[in-house]
Amino acid sequence: MNNTNKPWEREKSPNNTNENSFRSKLPADNAGNRFYSGSELTKILFLSKRGMSRSPLAREMMRTLLEGTQLFGRVRTSSRGVTQAYDQCPIDARMSKFSTELGYFLQGFSRFATIPDLASADIIITLDQESEEFVKLNNSYIRGISRPLGIFFSPGSDPYIQDPYERGEDEDVDDHYDEIVSSIGYGCSKLYAQLPSLIG
Repeated sequence: MNNTNKPWEREKSPNNTNENSFRSKLPADNAGNRFYSGSELTKILFLSKRGMSRSPLAREMMRTLLEGTQLFGRVRTSSRGVTQAYDQCPIDARMSKFSTELGYFLQGFSRFATIPDLASADIIITLDQESEEFVKLNNSYIRGISRPLGIFFSPGSDPYIQDPYERGEDEDVDDHYDEIVSSIGYGCSKLYAQLPSLIG
C-alpha cells in the first residue's frame, strides 16, 4: 500500500499466523461515532471493487472475531462488489487458497451492491477508492454510517487496501497477498473493538 507505517505488522506474531493474531486488545476511540441502540441485529457491509477477494475476506475475518462473544448473533456481516461487471464472478482462487491456510474459507460468487444492500446496512466499510466513491455516489440511499477500513490505521498510512491484481513487476505474489490479508485483519480487529459502542 506504499505505506511508511504498517500498523498491522505490530499485531502479528512470527510464530502465530492464524486469525487470533489479528485480535486487538487496544482500547477503542469512539469519539464521533453514531450509536445504534434498540436494534436487535446490526448489519455490517464490506465493499470492494470486485467483491471477489478483499470484501469476502473482511466478512469472514469479522465473523471469526464475533464467534463466541456476546456480540455473536447480534451482528450480521456481508460483502459486495461495486463494479457491476464482476457480479456473480467466482471468488478469487488465489485469495481463497491463501485464506484457507489461515482458517478463513471463501466460497461462492461475488455480488454487486444494490440499493437495498446499502439502505439496510447499519455500518458500511469501504476497502478501496472505488468502493468509497461508490458510497459517495449513492449516499442518499445510505441510512447507517460509512467508513474506510483504513481509518483504523496509523496516521500517514494509505486508507485503502491494495488491489490483489495490481502489483509491481518485482513484487512477490505471496508477499502481496500476505500484506493484503494482514492489513484487512488489522482493520477488522480495530472495527471489532469499537462495535459494542456502535451497536449500543
